Amino acid sequence: MMSKGKCMCCLCAVSLGLAFGVVSAIFMLLLAWAGWFWGYGTLLIEQYSAIYYGYSSSLMGGIAGAIWGFIGGFIFGFLSGWFYNLFLCCRCGKSCSESCGTTSEKSKS
Repeated sequence: MMSKGKCMCCLCAVSLGLAFGVVSAIFMLLLAWAGWFWGYGTLLIEQYSAIYYGYSSSLMGGIAGAIWGFIGGFIFGFLSGWFYNLFLCCRCGKSCSESCGTTSEKSKS
């Protein structure tokens, strides 16, 4: 987004990673518990259990899935935010510190 020649809208990659991690953890936990209580999504849970160690449709499997979900979601969110900021800087033709407004006021004077 351009406003008077300045690029705006940089993201905090860590905050985006935390948000994705929490949402992924909740999804994995609820999916495992839904499979445990009602038998919902058991085929998907079997597929995930081949990738995520300890994930199953049980109480402890849901907790293990939440941990794996947080880790995977955090990595995805962090990298998404980092690449977004990188491409935003490239689009503006400025350094990242200039386009994201992270230069200190002392260095300007």
